[in-house]
Amino acid sequence: MRIQDQLKKQLEEAYPYRTELHAHTKPVSTCSDVTPEDAVKLYKERGYTSLVVINHFTPDYFYKRVGTWDTKASVDFYLKDYRAAKEAREKCGLNVILAAELRFPNQNSNDYLLFGIDEEDLCDIFGMLNGTVEEFYKNYCDETKFLFQAHPMRNGQVVMPPETVDGYEAFNLHPNHNSRPALATRYAKSVNKPFVAGTDFHEYGHEGLSAIRTKEPILTSHDVVKVIRENDFILDSDGILMI
Repeated sequence: MRIQDQLKKQLEEAYPYRTELHAHTKPVSTCSDVTPEDAVKLYKERGYTSLVVINHFTPDYFYKRVGTWDTKASVDFYLKDYRAAKEAREKCGLNVILAAELRFPNQNSNDYLLFGIDEEDLCDIFGMLNGTVEEFYKNYCDETKFLFQAHPMRNGQVVMPPETVDGYEAFNLHPNHNSRPALATRYAKSVNKPFVAGTDFHEYGHEGLSAIRTKEPILTSHDVVKVIRENDFILDSDGILMI
């Protein structure tokens, strides 16, 4: 066995648990073609331990789907896919984790991945989306809730300064977009911020292109925050491991 293969095997054994941090499902995210039930099945078949269902959580998204600006109706609609995925996981054992991809439409078209939340947090979050990310980060995020800018180097995104986010999604591997992962990683390192990996999964056949690997399984959104804070994970880019 080549030394490179031996080292890879050692890393895989040391960090055996794979988590998808960025997956969308329908009907909550209409840009997705995949049902929650199918997403759970696909990621279990790929050998993943955990799947973060992180659909779009934006007022105009819900107005188009639910027909109202009402907070409770919007949150209830948002949770349908997550709860369906949770039901599906009972059949196969994959851990299903709640998170939210935020947008502040009165500011720009940036997207942000929010980890460390529970269902009861969503109503408060929804009421803050008409402000700015700077206000949200200052007034809501703390050591228990981490906000990462999604695909910061993708066309149409404004790279936010480090004092407004906890980190950056460097290895976004959505096959239909150029998210410039090398540039995103370089920027995150230059401002001394953590960076994570996610597939940005939307379509059948795209599952499992990017993940984080950990020593212990990630069971909740709070575990995501803990792992990132401790900086004890490696990136998995479709089988290529990065430290």
